[in-house]
Formats: sequence, structure tokens, C-alpha cells
Amino acid sequence: MKETFAKNSPTLETVQQQFQAWRTSRSKRNQPIPKHLWQAAVELCGNYSISQVSRKLRLSYMALKKRVANDQTSRLNFMEIDLKTMAGGWQIECNRVDGASLRISGSGQPPAISDILGSFLS
Repeated sequence: MKETFAKNSPTLETVQQQFQAWRTSRSKRNQPIPKHLWQAAVELCGNYSISQVSRKLRLSYMALKKRVANDQTSRLNFMEIDLKTMAGGWQIECNRVDGASLRISGSGQPPAISDILGSFLS
């Protein structure tokens, strides 16, 4: 598996050391994991699988998966499209967080995009 890292991306080993330091220094065993550690774990999932990260950091797979999904959803950006200015052919592409993709194309007036995307993204 080829892994690519951004310049400021933490490594799996670095974050593992941060988790170990936190675990040894916490006062109560049931103390919640700090937000900055969760965020570091979520960022790692851009370069490693959720399974790899959860095993290496000793985290709940489902808890990490949920945080990754929430993080990806919060990064969605939408742009407004004026459909009246569209002339000729058109094409709409959309990708879901789970990897599913939708591509439709046609000519003339496009269908109600909000209905199509609403169904696809739900």
C-alpha cells in the first residue's frame, strides 16, 4: 500500500506516542480521550485505514469510524448553480463518503438537482 503524507501530517508512530503519554499521565482510567488526540487519529485515517489506526492506537473501531465520517461530512462544500444559464449539454457528478458515485448527463433543462442529490446523499 502506497501512503502519501502532507507536510504537516502526523505519523502513526508520533500519534501512538502521544496516546501512550496521555494514557500514562491521566488521573482516572475512564477519563475521556482529549479532542486533539481524537483529531490526530482522524487525520491519520487519510493515510491509513480506520482498522490500522484503531488497532495501533488501541481505539474502538466504531468510535473512530464515526468520527471520521463526521469529519468528512463537516468538510463538505456546496456551491450554488444558476441552472438558467446552462446551455447545451450538462453533467452532474457527486461522490459520497462511502465511495459511491453518481454521474448523470443530458441536454436542455437539467432535472431538479436538489431532489437527485437529496436522494443520493441520504
